[in-house]
Amino acid sequence: MPPANNYSYNAYSSGQTPAAPPAPVRPKQVDLGFWLLIAAAALSVISIPVGLAWLNSTDYQDQVLGTGITQSDLDAIISITIVTTIFFAVISIAISLLVALFIRKGHNWARIVATVFAVLGLINLTGAGAGGLVAVTTILGVLLPVAAVILLWMKPSTEFFNASKAYRQFKKFNPGA
Repeated sequence: MPPANNYSYNAYSSGQTPAAPPAPVRPKQVDLGFWLLIAAAALSVISIPVGLAWLNSTDYQDQVLGTGITQSDLDAIISITIVTTIFFAVISIAISLLVALFIRKGHNWARIVATVFAVLGLINLTGAGAGGLVAVTTILGVLLPVAAVILLWMKPSTEFFNASKAYRQFKKFNPGA
């Protein structure tokens, strides 16, 4: 006669642990997505001096001075922008690299974070109007994470993330196996 509830308190009647699931094999989509995220982080490093050079260009300063802002106010704005840009760029690059590493390890939360960052990065397309090298780095800085996220949500990638979770859970609950 089956038990009154659906719980089996003696799931492993032989006293042995279940066989370990095989270690998941990372598909090429995840590897390529990882490298695209690394390339996006490298591009972010490159775009910092490009953006700062644009802020200090005479074209930009003449454009801003034409709006009625004084030179001393513009100098203060540029100084604050430089410090803020460097501060947030360093934090952003560090987080991006960390997320990319956890994606490569098969952590789904990192894939979700990368997706949110890629969607939020679409806002940066407004910077493409600056023209020149700034526009190129801006467009590439948006497209690389978007392409990575598309690869990370393909079926082989999703299967890898699910298998990685199952493998980690098995190892967590069966430390000696």
